[in-house]
Order: sequence, then C-alpha cells, then structure tokens
Amino acid sequence: MKLWLIRHAKSAWNDPGVTDFDRPLNARGERDGATMQAWLAEQEHPAQWIWTSDARRARSTAEFVRNGFAVAADHLVEAHELYLASPETMLDLVRRTPAEVTSVAVIAHNPGTTYLLNLLADEPITDNVPTFGVARLDVPGVWHDLTPGSCKLDLFVSPKTLR
Repeated sequence: MKLWLIRHAKSAWNDPGVTDFDRPLNARGERDGATMQAWLAEQEHPAQWIWTSDARRARSTAEFVRNGFAVAADHLVEAHELYLASPETMLDLVRRTPAEVTSVAVIAHNPGTTYLLNLLADEPITDNVPTFGVARLDVPGVWHDLTPGSCKLDLFVSPKTLR
C-alpha cells in the first residue's frame, strides 16, 4: 500500500483582510501546481483516495493532485481536522481510509506534514517538506494498523527538484 504525503502549494501571504484559512495560491503555487499535476500523472501507484484540509490553499492543491491522479471527485474528501493538524490527528485520519483503497494521498500543512513523514518513516527524512513537496511511503499491512516507524520512503520530490 502507498501513502502520498503532500504539503499544499505556495500561497499568498499579504492579502489584507484575508484570513489564514482563506489564503489562495499565489502565482508560483499555480505554476508549481501545473508542474506537479503533470508529474503525478506519470507516477506508479496513483492515489485512489484523497484526504485534504478544507483550507482554500489545500483545496486548490488537491484539485491539481486529483487531476494528476485522475481520482473521481467523490474520492476527494475535505476534512477540517487536517487544517494545521498535528501528526497524530493526521495519522488518525489516514487510519480511517476505506480498506479497499491501496493508495491514498493526504494534503495538509506544515509543520504537521513534515512531522508525520518523519514519524511514519523508519528513519528521519527531512526538517521541512517544501510547498507542494510530495513524499510517497510504502505502508505495510492495513490502514487502521498504521504505526509510527513502520513505513519506508519510496520517493521525495518538490517542484524545485523537478526543474
């Protein structure tokens, strides 16, 4: 089974009157989205199910991911609990992935995404998953039994590494 951990694309910071939750992607985030969508479309083990934070920047990123993996709209699930979530909250959500799904993507925020990646991997991976950074983990067993340190990193890329 495969777990794709994805940090949302680059977002706008200084739009007056816009809350953190409602921040849109900036121009770089949109460009990176197109790049990563094309890259995801070429990958093995595409996600069949996507969990995403319901924050605007994460939902926008999720559309790039959904299109790249060709995931049906009803298999993209917004979960408010992923907004600025702890790794434990994120892990609890992954454990609720339907049993028939063999590859799932989670789109969320830092620092939770970085912490979850390092928590699940059998060795420390990074001190920062960059914007639209993508890590794919090999998951043993079933989703509801997922435990810290049980996964192996398959790949780790970002828009910068693809240029």
